[in-house]
Amino acid sequence: MHMDLLLTAFLLSFVQSYGKEINKEKCVRDVADKVANLITETTNQCLVSSSTGFGARPSDCGELRKSENKSGVYKIYPDGTSGFNVYCDMKSFGGGWTLFQRRTNGFVGFYRDWPSYKNGFGNLKEDFWLGNEYLNKLTEQGYYKLRIDMWDFDNNHRYAIYNTFVVKNEMSGYKLEVTGYTGNAGDSFGGQNGYKFTTRDRDNDAYGGNCAELYKGGWWYSRCHSANLNGKYLKGKSAYGVGVNWSNWKGYSYSLKATRMMIRRA
Repeated sequence: MHMDLLLTAFLLSFVQSYGKEINKEKCVRDVADKVANLITETTNQCLVSSSTGFGARPSDCGELRKSENKSGVYKIYPDGTSGFNVYCDMKSFGGGWTLFQRRTNGFVGFYRDWPSYKNGFGNLKEDFWLGNEYLNKLTEQGYYKLRIDMWDFDNNHRYAIYNTFVVKNEMSGYKLEVTGYTGNAGDSFGGQNGYKFTTRDRDNDAYGGNCAELYKGGWWYSRCHSANLNGKYLKGKSAYGVGVNWSNWKGYSYSLKATRMMIRRA
């Protein structure tokens, strides 16, 4: 029944968006995004763990870590929400990390529109973006730090930690606050501090064009980036700035094999 309602809503949205005049390329992209988002919602509802116990309402994975030690999908309840599913890493670096981005194989495309990045997409157990709206709800309830891990195609690993990480609300354009770098990857993300989120259909960057269109991702672009972890998955060498880049480690012409971004209370 729930799926029928979602499909009906999707069809109505499609008709209202395009009517009789349909731009074929935009139509195909938007239909793909809507279908992918529908699959994401349905799949992630099936993945959630039931092991948190009756009545448990943890605000994040760190709080859940007090009673759980197994990594997986759980439902959390940040302040002012009815709850949503996240992937919790309960093993790495003390556990209690809430993942909001993961890339491992390129099967999930990250060149998406604003609603997709707002609400999230992908499979929480594989490649995904949690959603900017959820990031806002998480980071506005306390002080969080960010950890980014990345691997190249020779399985070399680097990491970056930022002691402050906040994503403001949609009215602000999901403006980013990220400061306090430590790590061995080099600071390729701190330059995005203070910038809004940009997608191919919502240009909030400081560049004359649209950085998301130019570099094939959705990100807190400035003019445009020194890191592009939501860029195109290109398996190693890539066109300048288009791939999954971390410029201070591998430069602008190397697309990384894997990345993950996760937060925990500072």
